[in-house]
Amino acid sequence: MREYTHIAGAILLFLTFAYLTNINNLIIGIFFAAWISVFPDLIDKLARKHRGIGHSIIWLIPFAFIGIFNLTIAAAMVIGFISHIFLDLMTIHGCPLLYPLIKSDFVCFNRKKRIKTGTYQEKAAFVFIIFLLIPVILFTINIGSQWGLTEDQNMVFASSNDAKNITEDNGAIKNNYNLNFQLNDGSNKKITVQKVSENETTIIVNDI
Repeated sequence: MREYTHIAGAILLFLTFAYLTNINNLIIGIFFAAWISVFPDLIDKLARKHRGIGHSIIWLIPFAFIGIFNLTIAAAMVIGFISHIFLDLMTIHGCPLLYPLIKSDFVCFNRKKRIKTGTYQEKAAFVFIIFLLIPVILFTINIGSQWGLTEDQNMVFASSNDAKNITEDNGAIKNNYNLNFQLNDGSNKKITVQKVSENETTIIVNDI
């Protein structure tokens, strides 16, 4: 397939992996995944052989070895290479996975269902990859988390309102007092009640 299809496929696969595993340094990962996605074709151009040593899975060994120094870069390189191989397996000519031990090409599906490079079939596959890539990008850059945060904030806001209503109800209950006084004379009485942490309240009591 063309370079743009391989790059899009590698980015899609890496971002999906990064989202599921919470990998940091996405920019570095995307760079290495995209670069390695065209690496097999570059190697074969230097070797002057179409789909030869550059498409062999033996490259997974040095890529994985890089994980000793940096797991993100190693994961991006392995994913970029695997995505390239996987997409080439769906093409007409397939991919020589075990080159140079076995030079035969491995393929997916029967010949009628395989994709021919540079045709409308490949362009349709590219559009499909981009269609999948957009939501993956949104969730990977924490848009999904922000939605979740907004929902949590709404829940907190609702809880705060409920607590406020409960407090107001309790306050209403606390402000309703039934006071019974036994008065000796028939004159009106003025009683002062001191509330804690509140203003002084004056209550006029009429004798019945």
